[in-house]
Amino acid sequence: MANSEILGVHWLAAGNVFQSYFRICLEQHSISFCVQSVLAMSLKLGNWEMLAQQQRNKKVSFHLPATVAETPHREPLIQISPMPDNSLLVVGQDGLISVWTSDLKLKKNRFILDENKQQNRKMKWIADLTLMPQYNKLIVGTCDRELRFYELSNFEPYCQIIGLETLPLHLGYSTRDTDEGVLYFGDEQGCINVILISSVAETIRSWTKCQIIDDIPSVSMDIIESAGHVKLIRWKVHNDWVTQIRYVNAIDSIISSSNDDYTALVIGCVEGTKNMQKRLKDLMDSSSTRSKRSMLSGNVPPKRNISDESLFKVKRGVKAFDFCKENNILVTGGLDRIVRIWNPYVPGWPTGLLRGHSSPITFLQIADENSKIYSVSTDCTVMVWDIEEHTCLINVISKASQIKGEIATCFFSSQFRALYIATDSFSMLQLQHSITHPDVPSVSHKEPVTCCQYNQYLEQVVSCSEGSVIKIWDLLTGKLVSEVRGAHGSAAITCLALDNTGSRMFSVAKDGSLKQWDLSSTSVSCLTTLKEAVADSLTDGQYDCTYAWLHNKRFMISAGCGKQITILPDQQDSAVLENQYPNHTLISNMRNKHKGEILCVASCPPNLVASSSSDGEIFIWDVTSGNMMCSLGIPKQEELSNETGSSDLIIQKLIFLSSRDWKNECAVLAASGPNGQITFWHIFDGGKVFGSFPSSHYQTAVRDMAISEDDSTLCAADQLFYVYIWNISQYALHGPEAHPPPLIHCWRAHQCDITRVVPVSKYKLVVTSSVDCTVRLWSMKGEPIGTFGQSELWEAKKRESWIGQQSDGRANTDEHPSASGCGAQHSSSSEEQNNKSYSPEFIGISVPVDDKDIAEELHRSRSHSAQRGKMFGPKQVELHQTCGKLNAYQSLQICDLMSVTTNVRRPNPAAELNDLYDLAF
Repeated sequence: MANSEILGVHWLAAGNVFQSYFRICLEQHSISFCVQSVLAMSLKLGNWEMLAQQQRNKKVSFHLPATVAETPHREPLIQISPMPDNSLLVVGQDGLISVWTSDLKLKKNRFILDENKQQNRKMKWIADLTLMPQYNKLIVGTCDRELRFYELSNFEPYCQIIGLETLPLHLGYSTRDTDEGVLYFGDEQGCINVILISSVAETIRSWTKCQIIDDIPSVSMDIIESAGHVKLIRWKVHNDWVTQIRYVNAIDSIISSSNDDYTALVIGCVEGTKNMQKRLKDLMDSSSTRSKRSMLSGNVPPKRNISDESLFKVKRGVKAFDFCKENNILVTGGLDRIVRIWNPYVPGWPTGLLRGHSSPITFLQIADENSKIYSVSTDCTVMVWDIEEHTCLINVISKASQIKGEIATCFFSSQFRALYIATDSFSMLQLQHSITHPDVPSVSHKEPVTCCQYNQYLEQVVSCSEGSVIKIWDLLTGKLVSEVRGAHGSAAITCLALDNTGSRMFSVAKDGSLKQWDLSSTSVSCLTTLKEAVADSLTDGQYDCTYAWLHNKRFMISAGCGKQITILPDQQDSAVLENQYPNHTLISNMRNKHKGEILCVASCPPNLVASSSSDGEIFIWDVTSGNMMCSLGIPKQEELSNETGSSDLIIQKLIFLSSRDWKNECAVLAASGPNGQITFWHIFDGGKVFGSFPSSHYQTAVRDMAISEDDSTLCAADQLFYVYIWNISQYALHGPEAHPPPLIHCWRAHQCDITRVVPVSKYKLVVTSSVDCTVRLWSMKGEPIGTFGQSELWEAKKRESWIGQQSDGRANTDEHPSASGCGAQHSSSSEEQNNKSYSPEFIGISVPVDDKDIAEELHRSRSHSAQRGKMFGPKQVELHQTCGKLNAYQSLQICDLMSVTTNVRRPNPAAELNDLYDLAF
């Protein structure tokens, strides 16, 4: 019921459905009954669509594995804070501060505790820190009971408050009024210390004129209190040290937590109530009721009145919490491994218990418009929960994220849509961008798309289909510029080529016809038919074509079935027409040399043409003489990777790296094959393999391959509909390579075979086309921008306007050059087999609906409807398990598991004695 397509009727054909349904009802009932029935049907469809949209919005997924960076810190990290310039500030216990970009690139680092640089000095440690971004200040709490202020721009010391009564374990700062600040911290005695500062800028500036101690202007709490503008408030709140503290301006209260059962979490006012009647009532109540909070001997700070605070009791205390005033939600987590959801005004019992963590919870965050809870436990497990339904949306364990070590601190950035986790290293779990689904599934053509090209001169994308339709799209907006129907009659267009100016286009069809088109105007027009169609199209099907610029002369070269080679001179080049160049020797030699079908051709100025066949042979031809220059035979098996295990010798694509000189010691020809490899060839002096690497993580062959205009990026699409991007700017440039080039990104782009992949290096975009009738635009990071033909346009230069169709599977990306999995290790072998045989229904194509079909649909049995709903619903991917089968809990559909733990062990009561947290069960 959650899927909008449960009736098998799409919104594109909704008008036909309602019309036919109304006609059937009219034949049997009155007008009023017909109107009511149609309205009821539309209401149900609307509800289903709304529910489906809600389910899609709740979907959460991370790019796995996580991005991990080594840090210069040698001591545990204690805090991650965002800076005003969108950088991340990371502080270690020893006073080392590092500044990072949002994608974990280290910008700078330095020590702020100069005492630690000097020899024979006692080591000084940092307990916590907070920022005053309004005044460009950084506040650090040290284990010497100090509060140090630093300039945030250069981390130079500004002043310090000394002589605190206790150790500031957890520190925070917030604004309370226009010119009033609240500096607060929790200590090891379970006390809450609040420093109210009025006229903040003038007050802290006056502290810089005080006595200088250790090269820093220093002032004690007694002095600043007596001088005015500062008020210290201290409450005894907890029976154990404070684990977290936060001031909430909306309710003017301090929320703090501890590991104590009775005072696990307390919400209390800052200054205490001023209502005398309440105070008298509290005193009367407290005299008749014995307080359960223990008292410390000696000088103990006062406690708040009972009416001034709310106590939340949690067994074994609270280590992390978060509060949302908009929805009045409080969440807590601790040693008992349970995430509790509370109404902050009802402290007696939680409204929800979220179970799933197997270790103590150290971090909680309410995010995504207050609809989700992000939790992290000490075993580096990350879980995302739905607040409304109290269900787990995703569970990422350490094995899947590759985050290892002891959790030090965490930070979730709503701006960067990323969760940052500090252990022995600094890690980032990037959320995949939320993807919108329009009501009508978008398609670019009504038939499978056979190929597409990018016109860099006009910044347009040209696509063609099996229905002989050519469409011109604007790259930057997705707008349809022009369309040609019946370009080659009813014959499918197999390949396209553009001239060197981008003003003309050549199209080749399956029937062997070849036409030239004018692209200089808004409407595409046919200039001439270079080759007519033949009667027997089965013997003259065209595979590939290229526009060649050789010796200042231009040709159109195409290869087809039956070793058919066509070389036609450009009619705009009069010199070619006069000299009839090249001669027929080249054509006859190419036909005689190749033993198999000629599948692809490529050209390279000034005089080279390459051709390959189904038997894996590649020939390089000299256009001037028409003779073969060299033959690139099948590489020896030892020269190829033994991991593919493939015997496929077909060469699907040949590409020259035209920016390289083929006479130098470098590879200038890239071939997609054989044996599922991408091979780089050095063609001088007989030819030699300079590099070869697997084209796919799934050991499949390449469907299409392309190289950017500057020869720096290689894009390839495999048989499982994944797109791969490599950096080849230096690959095989100075000799043979033993290792593959750096893999930049990979993602799954379509549900069916990808026919073309085209990189656009100028804007760092990628265009893909597929037999699923779509042409899609992606960023180089695999982020979906949009589908050409969708109702809403985009602006490619503005990220916020990207309206991408959901890519099938997860768009796993990895910028690390040594990435070997790039998300592949999280897919199952069964999923791969399903992908090969899966043929989706093209729901974007409008089909007529008969009255008989509507009647059958209305009376279809419940079981069949449920079966259709299951077929059209989101498929549950069975993830690859290396440590046993999924247990009953982990296989629930509400929890999208990325991996599982080891085999389930039987409870061992004797292990309770060795449980670190006394939590064995």
